[in-house]
This record gives sequence, C-alpha cells and structure tokens, in this order.
Amino acid sequence: MAGVPPNQGCFTCGSLHHWSRECPQRSHGFRPPATRANAIPTSTPLLALPAPNVAPAPAVNQAASGSAGHSAFSYQPRPRTNWWKDNQEQLDKVYNKFMEDEEKERRCQELEEKDRVKKEEETKRSEWKKERERLKAEISAKLDKRFEELGLKQKETQESKGLSDEVTRLRKENEELLRKIGGVASNYEVDDELARLKRKNEELRKRRSRASTSQDEDCVSRLQKEICELRKQVGSKQVESDEIFVLKQELGELKQSAYMKTNFEQEIVGLRREVDSLRRMNERAMEETKQWKDEALRPGNKRGSVVVDTPAISNRGNPKPRWTKSMKDDNRWKEEYKKLQGLHRVANAQAELLKEKRATAEVKRMEAEGQVKELEEKMSRLKAAEAGNERVGGGTNLKDRLEAMALGSARRGKKAMPGRGSSKEDQVSNEVNDRFQFVEEQKKQLRNLKKTRLELMCKEAGIRTEKVDQMVCELAEFRVEQAFGPIWAKDPASKGKQPVHVVEDDSEQRDVDTSEEGDERSVEL
Repeated sequence: MAGVPPNQGCFTCGSLHHWSRECPQRSHGFRPPATRANAIPTSTPLLALPAPNVAPAPAVNQAASGSAGHSAFSYQPRPRTNWWKDNQEQLDKVYNKFMEDEEKERRCQELEEKDRVKKEEETKRSEWKKERERLKAEISAKLDKRFEELGLKQKETQESKGLSDEVTRLRKENEELLRKIGGVASNYEVDDELARLKRKNEELRKRRSRASTSQDEDCVSRLQKEICELRKQVGSKQVESDEIFVLKQELGELKQSAYMKTNFEQEIVGLRREVDSLRRMNERAMEETKQWKDEALRPGNKRGSVVVDTPAISNRGNPKPRWTKSMKDDNRWKEEYKKLQGLHRVANAQAELLKEKRATAEVKRMEAEGQVKELEEKMSRLKAAEAGNERVGGGTNLKDRLEAMALGSARRGKKAMPGRGSSKEDQVSNEVNDRFQFVEEQKKQLRNLKKTRLELMCKEAGIRTEKVDQMVCELAEFRVEQAFGPIWAKDPASKGKQPVHVVEDDSEQRDVDTSEEGDERSVEL
C-alpha cells in the first residue's frame, strides 16, 4: 500500500517480533506484554540442538547485553485464570459493603428521628404537667385563702389535733393491755377487749362525722358554688380567646381578599391598556393597507397592474453567529436594554396622559364651538327680526314698480330656480339639512373619544350609559337640540312627530316650468 512506512520493529534492539514498549532491554526495566499478540515470535528457529549434558551456565542479564543482535528471551504470558470472576466478586463485595453502610445510616437516621419525636412529646407532656400543677397550686392557694377568711381552717386543725391525740391515747391503751395480757389471759378476754376498742373507735368516728357534717355543710356548698363560678370564668376566657382567634383569622382573610382585589383591578387596567394599544395598532394597519390599496387601484397610477407587496428585508446579512470577546459587553447591553424598556414604559405613560389631556381639550373645544354656534344662531335670528321690523323709507321708483308689475302679470307661476325666493317649506328643509349635517359632525367627533369620557358626558347631560354607538347618537341629538332647539318648539302639535314634506308630481312641475319658460320668452320678445 502506497504511503505506508515499512515496519522497522523495536527501536531498542531492532527485533521485528515485538514493539519498543515490550522490549526486555529497555533502560528502565522490563515491562510485561499487555496482550498475547507479540509474546511469541512468529519466525521458526534456525537450528534446534539437543540439550548438552554439562552443567547449565549461570543466567546472564539480557538487559545488560545492549542492543547487539536479536535477543533469545522467550516471552511467557502471565497467567490470568478466572480474572473476570475474581474482579466481579470484588465488585460485588464492595457494592454489598456500600449497601450495608447505607442501610445502617438510614436506620441510624430513623432512630434519631424517633428519639427526637419522643423527646418532643416528653417535653410537651412535662410542660403540660407543670402547667396543671401550677393551676392546682393556684386553686388550692385561693381555696386556702377563702377558708381562712371563713374561719374553717382553724377548726379543722383543732379537730385533726384532737383526733390525733385520741388515736395516740387509744394506741397506748392497746399497748398497755397487750403488755398486761402477756399471753396469760385467755383468747376470750382478748377478743372482748378488742371489740370494746373497736366500738369506741366507731363511736368516735360517728361523733366526728356528725360534728363535721353539721358544721361544714354550708361551707361545702359555698365552696362548690365558688368552684362552679371559677370553672365558668375559665370557660368564658377560653371562649373569648377562641373568638379573638377567629376574628383575627377573618381579618387576615379580609386583608388578603382586599389585596387580591387591588391586584385584580390593576391587572384589568393593564389589560385594558394593552387592548387599547392593540386596537390602535390595528386601526393604523388597516389605514395603511387601505392607502396602499387605494394607491394601487387608482386609475391614473402607473403601477396599477403591479402587485403591491410589503417591503421585505434584504438577505445580505451574515447569519453565522460570532463569539464575542467577553460577557461584560452582553451584560452592559442587557442593562441598557432594561433602561430603554423603563424609558419606553415612562414614555407610554406620558403618552396616555397627553392623550387624556388632548381628549379633555377636544371636549372643551367642542363645547366652546357649540356655544359659539348657539350665539351665532341667536344673532342671526335677532338680525332677521330687526330686518323684518324695519320700515321702508319715503319716495317711489316708478320704473322699478312698472317692471315688477309687468313681470308679475307675465308670470303665472313660480319657476323652480335656486335663490329665486324662499318659502316656508324651503326654510324647513334647509333647517332639517343643517340639523342632519350637524348631527353627522358631532357623531364623527364623539367617536374619537374614549368610553370613559363619553360616560362622563352622558352623566352631565342626564343620559343613561349604554353601548358606545348608542351613547354617541344620544349625545349628538342632545347637542343638536341645544344648538337648533327642539323640533316641536315652533309647532307644539308636532311634538314627537317627524316633519313631512309634500312634493308635487313631476309632470305638473314640468308643465309649470315649460309654461313659465314660454312666458319669459314672450315677455322678452
């Protein structure tokens, strides 16, 4: 194969049967072969001679012979019997030891946890016992104090002392009797003495019980009543503490609900702002598309047959990502981007404020325009009234009068020409047209306002708040009535009715027009 260098064998001894790393003549010692690939020489020996009978020569260190000729050292592979099995057994032992240690550690942790729980329970139990003993001591102190106030404690001490003295006296008598008897008296006499002593003891007990019952009945009843009152007080305190705890929980829930309500209202306001911004963006996009479409479909446009498309980005950029020198620049750009975002939010808030101010200014301007129009209408009405009341001065013009008579005699009907003369119906129709134009202008201006501003205007005008279109129509009608006055103001009979204009047939109008034209021609001739 071309380009492959020939095998030169070992670099140390020059043998072709092993590599340099497995050479026995290496300077730092012999290294056994890792595999059996190069352990046995592949070539046959040159000559096989029988072993001589002489004594074997001493072993010669092959490593010290240098690199003169090929070495006759025979490589014997290292036995590796059951190596995999032994290795696997060692791994199993290590794994078993590891699992035992983990199990032992887990058991120790469980025991520690149990001990901790027991200690906690014991501490709680001891605290409960201490609290109970403290309460008992307090109650006993209160009862002792009460007994001292009632004077029962001294009597009890005196009675107990008397009883103890009596018991000691009886014991002494019994001991003396036993000494006197000394085993000489018969059993019958001993039994009689014991019965007599028992009877005395019973009589003493009965006396004590009678005296104690007769004197302590009232005290016991009082003490029982006091104990009941104390129990009631303790129960009332517990109930009050429970009520306070419940009230605290209710206050916390109310605070949390109020906080959630404020957050919810803030989220609603933010969503409304986003919806308004998206609506404005959509309107702008629609206007742009409409402009492009109108421009494309315009008959005089040279690009009428060209398909108009949105501008695309050029593909001259390099899409391959490049590694920057350090990450500090990225962090700096991120900080600048965050600053720009904050400035953008501030700018949006300022824009919203400016829009609101502009809307309020627009409403004020519209109100001022309405007031100006009302004043102009009032001035025009006053001028018309003054012009109708003026008197015609003295003197006559015969020429004008003759021409007027000639024209009046020649014309039998009125010619429908603009500016010829205005009748009452023409004035009504003009007024209706003016009202309609004013209503359309007001609707156009009111549609540019927000719903909140429209609701405020409706409240000021006394109109019920409904949908946006309905509020716009009602506000426009309200302003028309303020500007022109109600329709039924001049004619009360037409209140709540729409004005109706009667138009004559076209054929009659055409005949009148032709007759008037013929009369004019005859007069001119």
